[in-house]
Amino acid sequence: MQTRPATTDDVPDVQTVARETWKTAYDFLSREEREAALRERYATDRLESAVADDDGEFVVAVDDSVVGFAYAHPVDPAERVGGAELRDVQVRPERWNEGIGRSLLAAIEDALRDRGFTQLAVAVFADNERARSFFEAQGFERVEERVEDLFSGGTARQLRYHHDMG
Repeated sequence: MQTRPATTDDVPDVQTVARETWKTAYDFLSREEREAALRERYATDRLESAVADDDGEFVVAVDDSVVGFAYAHPVDPAERVGGAELRDVQVRPERWNEGIGRSLLAAIEDALRDRGFTQLAVAVFADNERARSFFEAQGFERVEERVEDLFSGGTARQLRYHHDMG
């Protein structure tokens, strides 16, 4: 397995990984909510823009095909200088516990560090115990809890984590 920068050719595989992951990892959300999230967050044009965005970092983990991906983007400079936000880290459920998520996170952090970023934040659904455990094991510290609007009109508690990459 290798990690590399994503290309627009990877978008269909990224969409497949997202569908598989959201079906399994976000089973605490309604089917309608998951489908709305997939339509909004993983639309082809949106992913192609994210891959092409020079401000962000988008990486994929590849074996014979894409088995995971991660995407980070700088936060609003007024909010926190030197900070980026991890918008996504997804791994095919059948490949969980193989270190792929850690490899993706390391690749994102290395790329961000090379560009001068010192902090990484991530928002996680409070009910997503797997994600919370993953980020806590990687040294992320929980700093905030808030209620966020979801994709089809509902709300959910989210936890915000920060990590010093210095």
